Amino acid sequence: MKKLVLIGFCVLLLSSCSSTKEARTAKAELNKENKLAEQVVIKQAVESRRFIIKLDRIYLTRGMIDLIPRANYIIVDGQKAIIAAAYFGRQYDFKPIAGINIHGVAENYAVTSNLSKGKYEIKMKVSNKTASFDVYLTIGKDGNCNASVNSLKISNVRYRGYVVPISDKPGEYLQNGDAI
Repeated sequence: MKKLVLIGFCVLLLSSCSSTKEARTAKAELNKENKLAEQVVIKQAVESRRFIIKLDRIYLTRGMIDLIPRANYIIVDGQKAIIAAAYFGRQYDFKPIAGINIHGVAENYAVTSNLSKGKYEIKMKVSNKTASFDVYLTIGKDGNCNASVNSLKISNVRYRGYVVPISDKPGEYLQNGDAI
């Protein structure tokens, strides 16, 4: 009787171990599929020029500062571009500059994709009637982004953030819960 209980227990233990292995394999495959789907969405957003970069960190000469992504962003929607970002650094103007805030046109938009490294490099000039900024973006295939903003009135400033694709349907929620 003891042998029968022991054999039943061993069979139960082996079946439970094999099912967890199958579950782990299925979960890993699902994660891999989700990452590939996210990479396709990022690629489409970059190629169609419809994305938001939410900036969460600014790099200074002596350190870094975490930012609020809802208040610091770069939006590229076709020909239109908006930059709203905090600024700490040298300035070459009479008025003090505490932030970058421009609604303008994205000119000279050039995308270079380096698929072997898995990143996109974007160079553009955002300008309106009063100001212009040179913007350099490096977007990874996973959605992480490094941004650099230059102008005549400020020194070079670097940011880190992540890409949120703009949906074609207004009010649609994207992957991280942001509504566009």
